[in-house]
Amino acid sequence: MFKHVDFSRWHLDIDDYINPYIPAPPWRYLPRPISHFFGYRGDKVPKSLGNLVIAFWSLIGVFCGVLVVAEVSEHVPSFQHHNGPVIVASFGAAAVLEFAVIESPFAQPRNAVLSQLFASIIGIGIGKLFALNPAAHSKPQVGGALSCAITTAFMVLTNTVHPPAGATALLAVTEGYPIGWFLIPIMVLGCVMMQAVALVVNNIQRRFPVYWWTAVPLSRRRLADAESGGGEKGTHGPSHGHGAESSSDSAVTNTEEAPVRIVIQEGKVLVPDDLWITAEEMEVLERISERIQ
Repeated sequence: MFKHVDFSRWHLDIDDYINPYIPAPPWRYLPRPISHFFGYRGDKVPKSLGNLVIAFWSLIGVFCGVLVVAEVSEHVPSFQHHNGPVIVASFGAAAVLEFAVIESPFAQPRNAVLSQLFASIIGIGIGKLFALNPAAHSKPQVGGALSCAITTAFMVLTNTVHPPAGATALLAVTEGYPIGWFLIPIMVLGCVMMQAVALVVNNIQRRFPVYWWTAVPLSRRRLADAESGGGEKGTHGPSHGHGAESSSDSAVTNTEEAPVRIVIQEGKVLVPDDLWITAEEMEVLERISERIQ
């Protein structure tokens, strides 16, 4: 039935349209002690750690992250006024990602924050829609399933998949109706608090985040590129050249940017300081460099 249909062409990458307008992170320009806690390491890639070390920092991080979110929420008067919970249960699942598997794409700030924002909006919206009909309002399980499904599809299309957000979307319909739209600031504040704790704890001996928006190097889209429509969609140049562009006409008219390169030499691996790679990926590159003679 589907053998003549090429489903590989059914693909939409929203980053092809968004990334050209997003500037590269400015961490390289900050003092090193500050940029360190934003995950910036320059040309240094942290070594991989044993699971005993990871388990220790996961223990500390999850405890601190969940406790901080709960304590902050408990001391915000408006949260109690709007029947807000001490902590939304999905933050427990989020804490596991944010402190145990910090190199997963699901744990990166873009996914962790935007997904929860989308989930709370969609969940409360579906709940309010079902409340318009008494028969539908009496079946929150249907609304919860629909909310979770729509949130999942939306996360896939926006490259913001974060499993705990599915729980948020479900809870927003089944248990969040009394809270209403106030669930949105509750989730946003909780996400910000969780990320703040993650930046401190995870950067003591590890590195977090692996990237803030995408693993692809970002740079500002050049004015000539935006005006002429030149350049191929989805092509992203390295960000280490932004901010130092030449004022000559050739620099303005040339819309092509040099590709990002990883140089592997005998016993040495040179990685651009704006390219984010994991410790495991660096180990693979180092093993390749050791084989060069």
